[in-house]
Amino acid sequence: MNRYPSRTTFTLAAASLTGHASNVTGASWTIATAGAADGIAHHVTIRNDSVTDHAAKTIVLVGTGANGEALTETLAAPGTSATVTSTKAFKTLTSATPSATIGADTFDIGWAGTGHTPWVDLDPSRLPFGASAAVYLVSGSCNFDGQHTFDIPPTENSPAFNLSALTGKTASTDGGYTTPVSAVRVDINSHTSGVITHVVLQG
Repeated sequence: MNRYPSRTTFTLAAASLTGHASNVTGASWTIATAGAADGIAHHVTIRNDSVTDHAAKTIVLVGTGANGEALTETLAAPGTSATVTSTKAFKTLTSATPSATIGADTFDIGWAGTGHTPWVDLDPSRLPFGASAAVYLVSGSCNFDGQHTFDIPPTENSPAFNLSALTGKTASTDGGYTTPVSAVRVDINSHTSGVITHVVLQG
């Protein structure tokens, strides 16, 4: 986990429907590109290029979360000419395995423009507790939330809560904590392009 004081700049990668792999087929799929390489975890998208309905099948995703922890998710395969998106965000994707072959049909595996930065851990035992976080929108257009969790250690599966002062923001913003939390991050709701800097301090 990152330690405070922490200052990290992220150049957000655009969404790509074929970022991980293009035109995978059959029963065994190869991931060509592990991740967007922008330092954040992205939600995974899978697009059905065919008119065949594959929604009865499932796909097991295996990779890592934003902080490098092992991560898996099982999601329903896409229906006719449809796209499905993972609930969890993956920094890297190492495999996507269908429950049954898709035959000669093809799928594209990519990443969405949504996701989040790694957790920056704080020390909730330090009293009196005081921490601050800022998100600088260096360039581009981005909608984001500042989030926190109470899990130790924090992972992709940790419940995340928005800080009201940093919810749905589209410009540089800061906020603070006076009651203990264990870690903070930036959740990316949408972006067309963008460079953000996340700064975290604990007193």
